[in-house]
Amino acid sequence: MVVMDEIVVGVGRALSDDGVFNAAIYDVVVHHEHQKKGIASLIMSDLLEQLKDVSCIMLISTTGNEAFYKKQGMKRVKTGMARYLNPALEDEYLI
Repeated sequence: MVVMDEIVVGVGRALSDDGVFNAAIYDVVVHHEHQKKGIASLIMSDLLEQLKDVSCIMLISTTGNEAFYKKQGMKRVKTGMARYLNPALEDEYLI
């Protein structure tokens, strides 16, 4: 979490099996007024540091942010799958 002037401007969320083998990063969100200032990079660096001993880290990204995550060392996977109940999200994210 990144706080500026006592206001949360960015957060990241991850889940792991107690740091043993698998982890997933679900969100890295920065308030639009504070984007392009390196905050998301700081959050990703912190998450990756906390998960440094985990063998596999998966990432869920919103469309349009793939280049950012690639700069953070993330790569596309061959076996990613999902199901969406919302048709608009299904159209946005599923191939």
